[in-house]
Amino acid sequence: MTDIEQLLRERRIYRGGQLSPPAAVRSSGFAELDSALGGGLPSSGVCRLQSDTGIGELRLLVPYLRHGKSKLIVLINPPGSLCADFWVGAGFAGEQLYTIRTDPKHALWCAGQCLQSGCCLSVLLWQPDLAVADVKRLQLACDKGQCALWLLQGYSRNAPSLPLTLSMSLAPASSGLEVTVTKRKGGWPTGPILLDWRQHWPDLVLEPLPGNVHPLPQPGRRQRA
Repeated sequence: MTDIEQLLRERRIYRGGQLSPPAAVRSSGFAELDSALGGGLPSSGVCRLQSDTGIGELRLLVPYLRHGKSKLIVLINPPGSLCADFWVGAGFAGEQLYTIRTDPKHALWCAGQCLQSGCCLSVLLWQPDLAVADVKRLQLACDKGQCALWLLQGYSRNAPSLPLTLSMSLAPASSGLEVTVTKRKGGWPTGPILLDWRQHWPDLVLEPLPGNVHPLPQPGRRQRA
């Protein structure tokens, strides 16, 4: 056996086309996304969703969050009040959900305590800015408590590169949601992936218009001939 072959067997040489073995994952509830991610969304680690607020970022996580009904889900500094009807209708018990509202500095402390407690399935944190050191501390807390932190943020061109387990950007689509994997530990960026919501929320899907139906012209916009 050559020295190169020995190093390859010991995984001491990294090949650009070779992916690392997938970490523990749970199904996202969407077959297309599971296939792109090698089985599902991470069950632990710091993950990020970048999107405009209210386009379906929470609905994307609902099937994934249903996997741990015996554990808590903590939402820290959400942008609005929680809709109890939505969560109960999605199959969650009221005592499973906790909301924390505090300043950004204490929000990170609260997130770390929840993550390492072992009582939580996932922590959802709305925080516009994090430093690399913050993410590293939160990753350690995730590992200790076997919990996932989902960081929900808007788009920012000046956002620093962070040591995330997974990062995805979202965009609305007529049939559901368009997901682009922008960063993945042990893998490559991929997408866009179109998620069809007909199975989960058919009332939110826009059906295509028949061929003989045309939308009315919008005032002030020049129409093509």
